[in-house]
Amino acid sequence: MKKFLAVLLLCGVAIGADVVQDKIDWPAALGRHDPTWNILPPKWDSGAFLGNGLLGAMLYAPETGPGLRWHIGRSDVTYRGNRIPIGDLVLKPAGKIQASTMRLDLWNAEASGTLTTDRGTLAWKSFTHADKLVQVIEVQATGGEQNPAFVWNGGLAANPRSVHKKEKIPANEMNPPPVASRDGALNVSVQALKDEGEHAVVWSSAAGEAGRSTVLLSVGSAKVPGAARAEASAAVQAALADGAAKLRASHRAWWHACWPASFVSIPDTRLEGFYWMQMYKLASATRADRPAIDLMGPWFRSTPWPKIWWNLNIQLTYWPVLGANRLELGESLCRMLDNGATNLAKNAKEFSADSATIARTSSYDCAGAGGNELCNLPWTVHNYYLQYRYSMDEAMLRDRIFPLLKRSINYYLHQLQEGPDGKLHIPRGLSPEYPTQPSPNPDCNIDLALLRWGCQTLLQVCDQLKIADPQIPQWRRTLDKLTPYPTDQNGLMISAKVPFAESHRHYSHLLMIYPLYIMNPEQPENQALINKSVDHWMGMPKALQGYSYTGASSICAAVGRRDDAVMYLNRLLDKRVTANTMYLEAGPVIETPLSAAQSLHDILLTSWGANIRVFPGVPDAWKDVAFHNLRTEGAFLVSAVRKGGQTQWVRVQSLAGAPCRIKPALVGDVRCTVPLKKLADGSFELALKKGEAALLYTDAQPPVTAMQAFPAEPALCNFYGLKTAAAKK
Repeated sequence: MKKFLAVLLLCGVAIGADVVQDKIDWPAALGRHDPTWNILPPKWDSGAFLGNGLLGAMLYAPETGPGLRWHIGRSDVTYRGNRIPIGDLVLKPAGKIQASTMRLDLWNAEASGTLTTDRGTLAWKSFTHADKLVQVIEVQATGGEQNPAFVWNGGLAANPRSVHKKEKIPANEMNPPPVASRDGALNVSVQALKDEGEHAVVWSSAAGEAGRSTVLLSVGSAKVPGAARAEASAAVQAALADGAAKLRASHRAWWHACWPASFVSIPDTRLEGFYWMQMYKLASATRADRPAIDLMGPWFRSTPWPKIWWNLNIQLTYWPVLGANRLELGESLCRMLDNGATNLAKNAKEFSADSATIARTSSYDCAGAGGNELCNLPWTVHNYYLQYRYSMDEAMLRDRIFPLLKRSINYYLHQLQEGPDGKLHIPRGLSPEYPTQPSPNPDCNIDLALLRWGCQTLLQVCDQLKIADPQIPQWRRTLDKLTPYPTDQNGLMISAKVPFAESHRHYSHLLMIYPLYIMNPEQPENQALINKSVDHWMGMPKALQGYSYTGASSICAAVGRRDDAVMYLNRLLDKRVTANTMYLEAGPVIETPLSAAQSLHDILLTSWGANIRVFPGVPDAWKDVAFHNLRTEGAFLVSAVRKGGQTQWVRVQSLAGAPCRIKPALVGDVRCTVPLKKLADGSFELALKKGEAALLYTDAQPPVTAMQAFPAEPALCNFYGLKTAAAKK
């Protein structure tokens, strides 16, 4: 056997050359990005957050006191379709707080800290269990801080939009105050909701030896009176039976299995830390079988936006699950669309027999009709289609996506009218939130882009799945006769009647460029138009918001403006991201930091069109870059290392056996561990079957492939959190 291996090596055949050695020290790689605090965070947007896709807590200490609070949220607790606050569990020290520390341990998804008072200390640690609906808090008291007090303060069960605007709440929208009681060792608070059931908070506090105590808390929600209390009580009783040690072990096991799905290491330590915070945020905010992510996730804060927003927010929120190889988290959006199919059809009213649509806002039931924004559902179905493209699950495409895509595009088709120019026009529409436009606004670029993409995709799916759909001639005719995108001397307009003349945060008029890529830099006739349009948009900065910079970053990465791609991301981090990487306008808007994670993916790896592109937006200043198992369209896992400004190797694994074309960013004669063919556009075609992997390289022999984190900038480690000026130095 040894002689046979020696012959293979002499012939240049690498043994396991396509296997990447995983040398990542995960606790250290993540630990250098743990947010840390040496003062109490006074606000929601500076606190530590914990969550399991349904139950969540934000830990902070308002200046109004009197101690550290766990601001409890549960994603599906709503009233009349609006998210509502649940309340706070407050740790009240016996003495006056003099000092405080806190750390959010990303690897273990656990917060810990100390409160030092004039009477003693309270050392605490806490986690929201990864699977079970229970919040765990452990406290070790010393000195005069024995037997710390916990107090529950219920939230106001009313429309938070009215509360935020300081409007008087109508009497018919007022709910009774929560009712507190005891059930043996359990503390209970039940909030009745008029005609909509109740939610209930149940918690226990058990004193242990030597100043130790453990608090377990759960939240139930149900339409039937008594059921919410029963749900929360059962969760706490089960947690009491397990005990804190067993709960911690199973919680950590989940997170330790979650983290290695993919890996990224870049020379910008602040941006790298921000990225890992978004991966933590995603896995804390949703799961495949839990609610979709609205504008807050399982956390709650005063907001004018207590529902799901469909005209940009939910779409951007879900993009990073794709490249990060965390598709299961994207299933929560897909399942919400599946479960909401009946309401999506009802929203189309007179066209409900064959169409579906949704208005700007809805709750989790997808019931939302009205308005002239036609773009919301087709754009969301594009997310769903990407879920297919990154998985290549044909059953999902045939049974779930294709029928919904047809319905969403049919709603557009019902609006079409042929004009005197012989072209098809969309007389009704609205470009999301552009400040000065008629309503309806004919031939909005966002509508024309989505209709084009939808018809192209429906035809492609029919060809791929051999579906003889009777609407095929209609889709073809629509593509042949649809009016061109309106443009002027500044590039792409808002619509046929409205130029882009005012500063605007949305890039909805550029949707054909990103994320649809049906107008792209590989089309020579469109290169100048793309650059002109994005520069004109970003050249009016007054109304730009956080996601304006993430959109500009991704577009610049696509067109090869690599320095600009990174510059726009850093502009977001410089100006708009909070101490805990949340994002606020008038209220929490979770999609912006998450879309920044997707922009980093777009800098490192893209796969629109026919090609996988390695390091397409990486600037020359980034000498050392590595990523492992990022996912692409076609269901490929890609790993790559760049050192000293040169790509060292690229590894590709096929999960579905789809055709593979790649631009590996290798300089020199490209070699591969499987047959490859160089194409005219500079890409390489790899012969990969399902489950197979290949290594691309330029050395005489396949290099040793290992994956580990590059050294960090010490001054930028543990960047997030809240520190005094002296500590930052």
